[in-house]
Parts: sequence; C-alpha cells; structure tokens
Amino acid sequence: MEEMIAIVGRTNVGKSLLFNKLIQNKKSLVIDFHGVTRDINTGYLNKGSNSVLIHDTAGIQDKNNKLQIESFSKTSISIKDSAAVLFMVSASDGIVSEDYDICKTLRKLNKKIILIVNKIDLLKKNETASDFYKLGIDNIYFISAKNNIGIEDIKKKIFYLIKAKSKPSNDIYRRISVIGKPNSGKSTLINTLINSDRLITSDNAGTTIDSIEILFKYKKKNFILLDTAGLMRKSKTNTIVQKYSIVNTIKSINETEICLFIISSIDGITKQDKTILNLIIKSNKPFIIVANKIDALSKEQKKILNKKLDYFKNITFNASIVLISAKKKKNIKNLLDNILHISDSLHKQYKPSYLTNILIEATNEHQPPVVNNRRIKLKFAQQVKNTDLMIKIHGTKTDAISKSYEKYLKNFFIHKLNLVGIPLKIIFTKQKNPFE
Repeated sequence: MEEMIAIVGRTNVGKSLLFNKLIQNKKSLVIDFHGVTRDINTGYLNKGSNSVLIHDTAGIQDKNNKLQIESFSKTSISIKDSAAVLFMVSASDGIVSEDYDICKTLRKLNKKIILIVNKIDLLKKNETASDFYKLGIDNIYFISAKNNIGIEDIKKKIFYLIKAKSKPSNDIYRRISVIGKPNSGKSTLINTLINSDRLITSDNAGTTIDSIEILFKYKKKNFILLDTAGLMRKSKTNTIVQKYSIVNTIKSINETEICLFIISSIDGITKQDKTILNLIIKSNKPFIIVANKIDALSKEQKKILNKKLDYFKNITFNASIVLISAKKKKNIKNLLDNILHISDSLHKQYKPSYLTNILIEATNEHQPPVVNNRRIKLKFAQQVKNTDLMIKIHGTKTDAISKSYEKYLKNFFIHKLNLVGIPLKIIFTKQKNPFE
C-alpha cells in the first residue's frame, strides 16, 4: 500500500482549502459552512516524478449525530492507515477543547504529527499563536491557506517525512462520474464497485455534498470514480451548500470521461431524471443508464420499468441500459464490463483506411444527395485527435450536406464501430485527401 497523509481537525479550520492547495486542484468544496466534507476525498501532492497520497477527512464535531458518527468512522480509518497526520487548528479561534481531544487521540495512535496553525492572517496586531505550543507537538507550522502563506514549507516537510512513491508516467486514469438525483444509490454503488464501505450511505437525501474522487482498478485498467452530489430540483436548491454542490457536479460531468446515470427503479423515471439526462447529453459525454434498486421490484414492476426505459432509447445515441442492485451486488460485473468497453472504445485509434471503407459502404447503401445536378462525393475519412470521438470526412461540396444525411452517416459509423453510449461527432471538409 502506498503511504499517505491524512488532514485532520475539527470543522471549519481550513482542511479542504489546504488539501486543494497541496494537490493544486479545487477538488474539495470550500465554503464558510460547518460539516461540508463528510466523505474522504483523495488527491496527490506531486514533486517531479514523485507523489504522496493526501486524504481530506471530515471535520470532527458532534459525535451524537448519526452522519457525524459515520464521518468520524471514515476519518478514524484514514488516520490509522496514514504514515503521518496534518493536524489543523485555527489561529483565530485559539485552542479549544476539541483540539485537545483530537491531539490526545492522535498521540494514542502513535502517528507522526505535523501541527498546522491556519488563519494566522486573521490575528490582530497584538495577538500571537504561541499558545498552540501547549499541545506539545514538535513539528508546528503557522500558515494562511487562503493567502498561500507557509504552503511550500509544508510540502517540503511532507516529502522529508514520507517516502514518496514514483508514479509510472504511462499510468492512465479514466474518470467516471456517478450522476443522479438524491437517494438514487450513487454512494452505495461506488462502495460496491470498489468492494469497500468507503463512502457514507444513508436513506436521507443529500448525504453527499462534495464531489469525491476514488481510485480503483478493473481488469488491469485504472479508473477514478467521482461520487457527485445528488442533483436536486431548482425549487429545492435553497441553501448555499446545495448550490455549490450542483456547480461541482456539473464541473465533474464536464471533466469526466464516462457518466454513470443512476435512476432509482423504485421511483421510476421522473421529470428530474429526464432533466439530468438532458444535461449529460448536452455535455456530449459517453454514458450508461443504470437502473438501481431492481431488487425491490416485482416481475410486473420490472416489465413496467423496461417499457418506461424505452423513452431513453429514443433520445440517446445507442446508450447501454443496465439494471442492477448495488445493495445486493446484482449485475455489477455486467456494468463494469460496459464501463470497460466504452473506455476502451474512447481510447481506440482507428486507421484511416478502415474508416474510409466504412464510409464507402455507407455511401454505396445510401448515396449522398445531388446538388446543382452534381452528386456530392465523399472520398476519405480519418479520426481527429481529440478528447471526444471525432471523424473528419473529406469530399466535394460537403458544405451542402443535409442534416438528415449527416445523421445517417453518424448512425452508420456508430453501428459499424459498435459505439455503445458514445457520442460521435462528424465534421466535413472540402480539402483533398492528405494521404494521396
């Protein structure tokens, strides 16, 4: 197991902001609100070819609250698995009783502790943070995560304490966003996929607030799963946290490779589901429709669900639909194989000769239209290097090709290339064959 660092402390001391600064990415939600981080977020602190895994943990606060009990449980596991701990406190608050309690717990676990006194920029002229030496921790840093004060010193200390792992340059991590409305089973599905109770699951809608990234491997391929906040109806987005969560979820969709669109089979297909699907389609991302909780349906109810799922077949580009039970682990292998197939298809490079043969077959079956008494000629096809799957077709009078014929060609290529759930973009050019 690679060595990692856990960032620990009570709520609202700046853990998520420091995490983002260390990994140089805005992965954790940062707003002035208690209890935003509930699950464990992960990222890498990089230095040249070396890296250290960083865990952003939930703030330790009221342990009588059910969600806080689960959050604390996940935090405790991260602390035990870590090689060292960044124990964060707030200079503006001074030492509080919870800080002493956390420090006592960390000492019992016999961990290397680096005390991070954050928010020193908020101290008044006559105030000092010297009281924090009372915690008896040798490694102490006074910082302002907000103003980038002391961040580089912490990075140097981490690499001094931890034996960094060299990451192979050829490692490809394929990003998968799990999208759906609240309580559709997103976190449960991720726990099932990684075979671990990593994420908090609850029957209460809105348990996941932040977008959480989790690394896992399937058939020797590396993936990053993003557990996103449930997308609520606009009328329900009445808090700052919910609005920030939606922004983060949409950002995750745009930065992902594949979307798993989760539907609750118990609820059926709702107007909210249709809105979310349109959002995914608009992003032009490949996706799989995952109908979860089928274990709760009778045979008759499953028939009704399948009929309703036909709605999606009519508006999607040959999307795969998988019926599962994340809780009972039913049909999970089928889902994983679908993910792998789409990911491999996205990374596949097609030879121009192969694509041109498909183009010739398509034009032989259905010829391009005639414009000004002359038929449009499509001569050559090649793949464009792009994050999306794109094919460029060379020919004459290509600017006169109708939308209907373009759609025909797109569907023909999708069928021949077996592009299940993958959007294909076709562009036309009047340039000559570059390989002639």
